[in-house]
Amino acid sequence: MSDRELVEVLRSGPFEQALRVAIRTRGLSLDRIHARLRERGVRISLSSLSYWQRGRSRPERAASLVALRELEAILALPPYSLIGLLGPPRPRGRRTDPSPGLITVLSQHEQVVVGADRKRRLARARIVLRATAPGTDRCVIAHPPGIRLLRTDCCRPGRSGPDETGTRTLDELIFDRPLAAGETRVLEYSTGFSGGALDADHHVRLLHVPVQQHVVQVRFEGPALPVRCFHTWSPDPWAEPGDAGELHVDAYGTVHLIDADARPGARGIRWEWV
Repeated sequence: MSDRELVEVLRSGPFEQALRVAIRTRGLSLDRIHARLRERGVRISLSSLSYWQRGRSRPERAASLVALRELEAILALPPYSLIGLLGPPRPRGRRTDPSPGLITVLSQHEQVVVGADRKRRLARARIVLRATAPGTDRCVIAHPPGIRLLRTDCCRPGRSGPDETGTRTLDELIFDRPLAAGETRVLEYSTGFSGGALDADHHVRLLHVPVQQHVVQVRFEGPALPVRCFHTWSPDPWAEPGDAGELHVDAYGTVHLIDADARPGARGIRWEWV
């Protein structure tokens, strides 16, 4: 297996295939990888590594993600190249999570309204997606604490519950019918804010699958505008994003960011008041 083929599967996934190809390309056995992880102080079972590369399970817990980061280093892969292929964590209990590999997100556009009182009031989002396998009938969106689903359009809300870490809420958006392979859908939804999320000086969107075009726009409705705005980003959806560049508010009181071929992670906009 050539490095060129490895680069391609790291770009397109799925996770288990990318892991198998990386292991085969580097010429390492699972026993040897297991031993190297132990040398780095990482305790992960050999059976877990086997399940990951066979697609029987995925790393979701914090300890598993630490092991996966070390595994990327052992396999000489770019940081977060495997983590970026992971789908959203599965809800607890009997909830099941539709495979994100069944959907390609063509675009996601989100607009956030900040009132004159400097509180976030509403967020509206539009998602354009394509089914990559027949029978796909839903997608999953993830929210940080304090954000709740209010309304849907061209879809209906399904199950809602915490992810495995208990720090994020997963909401299903169910289509009117199962899609054929290659069929597209345009979905819209709005979210509201409660508690401390109202006063937040940032807005972050959690992407658990790649998005061909991702747009976040913040509209400030008050007479006073922020003095500075920043694009924030982390390749790990579970990590707090850091500043990745300054943005500027236009004459209409809006600031936005656009990412082409956005990889999974946490990205958004942060602002500072006087």
